[in-house]
Amino acid sequence: MSEQQRTNVHLAGSGRISGGYYDTVTVAGSGRIEGDVDANLIKTAGSCRIDGDVKTKELKTAGSCRVSGDVRAERIKTAGSCVIEGNVYSDELKIAGTQTVEGSIKAKELTSAGSLKVSEDVEAEKFLSRGGFEIGGLLSAEEVKIELGGGKVSEIGGTRIEVRRRGRSFWGWRRPPRVHVRIGRDLEEIGETLESVFEDLGRIGEEVSQAVSEGLGYAFGWSYGSGFLEADTIEGDEIFLENTKARVVRGKKVQIGEGCEIESVEYSESFEVAPGARVKEQRRV
Repeated sequence: MSEQQRTNVHLAGSGRISGGYYDTVTVAGSGRIEGDVDANLIKTAGSCRIDGDVKTKELKTAGSCRVSGDVRAERIKTAGSCVIEGNVYSDELKIAGTQTVEGSIKAKELTSAGSLKVSEDVEAEKFLSRGGFEIGGLLSAEEVKIELGGGKVSEIGGTRIEVRRRGRSFWGWRRPPRVHVRIGRDLEEIGETLESVFEDLGRIGEEVSQAVSEGLGYAFGWSYGSGFLEADTIEGDEIFLENTKARVVRGKKVQIGEGCEIESVEYSESFEVAPGARVKEQRRV
């Protein structure tokens, strides 16, 4: 596909557009993009399917979005349900809601405040999670910060790794704002209101995901923060863990906090274990 002049395309209601080169792509309602799409900005609200690869400076999704190929974007912000059947390459990835990636993720900074499921590896400079996640392969990042809503990963490797229980009660949760969206009959009005839709749905997605994890814990008699991280191996320079079940933890400075069940700890500089945490064996290497 040769380079050509970029134009704007707005799809309101139900319909389809062809893949191609665009400046801005806006989908409000139920839409389908048939083929690879290369755009400066892609915004979807409602239900959208993209049959191909995506290349864009910025991708914003609210509602339901599915991409059959890879996504390459400087910035990605998803709220609602988003499924990417290929790989994700991004400088900044922000998730509020449910994000599924059937391939791998490579990002400079990944922030998740909802549910993240990745079939293969996740590679980032910063990985920040305040919800639940499941990663089929290796989670590799310079900085890993996890506020537990439940997590499962094969291996974690990083410089600084911090896993903590979240402590705010369900009753402290603030009710999400109502979404007031007025969709007019012409495309200009849709374009003007769409940005507020993304902002409201993004806030709601984050708060709902937090409320669900907190609320279920309260409803079933769990203390909030009782979610566990499950991993085979955790390796880093500085490691602090709470509510973690792992076979091997290996690092320079290792702190094992409350709620941990660790089979083996290997450390080279310092090691601390909280009362009540279980470590079967430890050795200095």
